Amino acid sequence: MPSDITTSENFASPSSSADRAEEDRLRLFNLSLDLLCVAGLDGYFKHVNPSWTRVLGWSEQELLSRPVEDFMHPEDRERTLRARRGLAEDIPVRGLENRYLCKDGSYRWLSWHCTVEPGATTVFGVARDVTERRQSDYEHLVLSKLESTGMLAAGIAHDFNNLLTGIQLNLDMVRLTGPVSERQSRHLEQALSSIGAARALTGDLIAFAQGGSSSAREIVSLRDLLRQAFEMALRGTNIRGECRIAPDLWPGEVNAGEIVQVIRNLVRNAREAMPGGGALLLEAANVELVEGESLEHAPGDYVRISLTDDGPGIPGEVLPRVFDPYFSTKERGRQKGMGLGLTICHAVLQKHGGMIAIVPGPEGRGTIVRCYLPAASRVAAPVGEECRPAPATTGKILVMDDEPAVLEIMEQTLSQLGCEVALAGDADGALALHERAKAACAPFDLVLLDLTMKGGRGGVEVLEALRQTDPGVKAVLMTGYDTGKSGVDYTARGFVAVLSKPFSLEGLRGLLAGQLATGDEAV
Repeated sequence: MPSDITTSENFASPSSSADRAEEDRLRLFNLSLDLLCVAGLDGYFKHVNPSWTRVLGWSEQELLSRPVEDFMHPEDRERTLRARRGLAEDIPVRGLENRYLCKDGSYRWLSWHCTVEPGATTVFGVARDVTERRQSDYEHLVLSKLESTGMLAAGIAHDFNNLLTGIQLNLDMVRLTGPVSERQSRHLEQALSSIGAARALTGDLIAFAQGGSSSAREIVSLRDLLRQAFEMALRGTNIRGECRIAPDLWPGEVNAGEIVQVIRNLVRNAREAMPGGGALLLEAANVELVEGESLEHAPGDYVRISLTDDGPGIPGEVLPRVFDPYFSTKERGRQKGMGLGLTICHAVLQKHGGMIAIVPGPEGRGTIVRCYLPAASRVAAPVGEECRPAPATTGKILVMDDEPAVLEIMEQTLSQLGCEVALAGDADGALALHERAKAACAPFDLVLLDLTMKGGRGGVEVLEALRQTDPGVKAVLMTGYDTGKSGVDYTARGFVAVLSKPFSLEGLRGLLAGQLATGDEAV
C-alpha cells in the first residue's frame, strides 16, 4: 500500500507542476503592460490580454468577434496584411508600426513583434503602445525644421522688406508729385493696403525666425484693422464673409501685425472646417466687464471680436484641448495645419492682456470664436490716412544701401523733400563721401546706414569708422529686421534713431523733421 501511495504521488507531481507553470504563464500574460495576443492566419484574434482593453477601449469579446483588419487604420492596412502574409512564409515581424482603432474613434500607434511556428497557423504577437513616442519624435522634427527654416525666413524677410520700401515710397511719390483721379486714388489705396499685409507677413517671418514676436504696439483703429484683415484673409477662398462692426468701436493699443495674424489663423481654421464652402461672420463690439462678472478677464473696457462659422462644429470632448500645441483633429498633410494656429492666437491675445474662447454655435451647429482685447484710452489715428504734403525739411543726407532700387527711390524722395542727397552702395563709398564732405567743410547733416550689406561692412561697422574721425556724426540705422527682438541697443552703438523697412514717405518725413530740427523744435 505505501508503495502504491508513493507511486500515486510521484505520478501526480509532474501534472501539478505543469498546472502551476500554466497558471504562472497566464498570470504573466494578464499582467503585461504590453499588448499580448494569440491570433490565427485566418485574420482573427484567438486570445488577448487585458492591456488591449486598457489601451484601445474594446472589450475582449469585441476584439475576438471581428477581423483584425477592421481595427487597422486604412492607410496602414495593406502593409500590415503584407507582413501577415510574410509570417505564413516563416518571416517574423520585427518593429512594424501601425495604427489601431480605439473605441472612441481615435487611433493609437502600436509597434509589433510577431512570430509563427513553422508549419503552424497560430501567430504569437507582442504590441507596444508608442503613440507618445511618435508624437514626441514628430514634434522634435517640427522644431528642427522650424529652426533651420527660421534662418532662411529671416534672410527672405529682410530682402523682401527692401523691395517693399521701394514700392511704398514710389506709391507715396505718385501722390506727392501731382493730383490723382478718384479711380487712381482707389488703386493706390489697394496697393498700399497690400503692402501693409505684406509687411505684416514679413513681420511674421522675422518673429518666426527669432522664436517670438515683436512687442511693439501702437494705438490703432480696430474697426479698420479688423475689416482689412478679414477681407484679406478671405481672398481666394470659397467662404462668404460678412462684417458687423460697431461704428463707434473703441481703438486698441496693439501690435497690428499680430492681430492680423490672429484673424488670418481663425479664418484658415474656418475654411478647413468648411471645405465645401460656407458662411463666416465677423462681429466686433464694445463690452464693459465689471468686478465679479468674469473669472477669466480683469474688469474694464474690452473690444469683443467674434467669428461664427456654419461648419460641423467642434466635439465637446475636444474643446478643452484646442489650444494645446500641435493638437489637431485633422490628419496633417497638404494644406493642413500643424496644430499651432490656435496656440499662436491664444499666446498673442494673452500677451495683449486679452483672451480667446471657443463655444459651440447655435443649436450645436458651427463654432463661435470670441476674442477679447483691452480697449485703449486714447483716440486712434485713422488707418490708411493719405500722405499730405508738408513743408520740406532741408538738409544734406548720405544714404548707404546695397539695393540700387532703394538708393534710387531714396534719392528721388529726399530730393522732393528738399534735401541734398549723396548715395553709397557699400561701406567704402560711404566713408569716402563722408571724408570728402568733411574736408570741403560741408559735412552731412544726417547719415542713413543700412544694417546689413551683402559681402561687406554694415551700418554698425560703418558708424564705428565714421565716429573715429567725426564723433558728432548723426546716423540713423535702416533695417528690414525687427530691432525690438534683436537684443541689441542700437542707440548705445551711437545711432540717433532706427528706421524700420518698409517705411512710408510720411515716416521718413517725420524722421527728418525730428533729426534735422534745431533749437526748441528738436525732438
